[in-house]
Amino acid sequence: MRIKVKTLLPLLAEAMGGQETEVDFAGTTARDLIEHLIQRYGRKAREALHDRAGAIDPVVSLLRNEKEWVRTDRLAETTLQEGDTVTLMMLMAGG
Repeated sequence: MRIKVKTLLPLLAEAMGGQETEVDFAGTTARDLIEHLIQRYGRKAREALHDRAGAIDPVVSLLRNEKEWVRTDRLAETTLQEGDTVTLMMLMAGG
């Protein structure tokens, strides 16, 4: 499946060689995509996407097709489709 990946995570952008890329991967879920990115881009991608315990970092936010926010606890059940756009960024809060 071919997915467009955008990121606002500096370490991941550095690993990918820019803020946008297209990837082909064999998985079907958002979790599969994140694990594919870690395998493909290595240590910097792992540091950007995983916490110290090796789980998906809860401050990482995923936006599918620029309209649907996917919580980290729903990545494994969120199915992606050919041609989807996934944006990865850090969860921000303020006041």
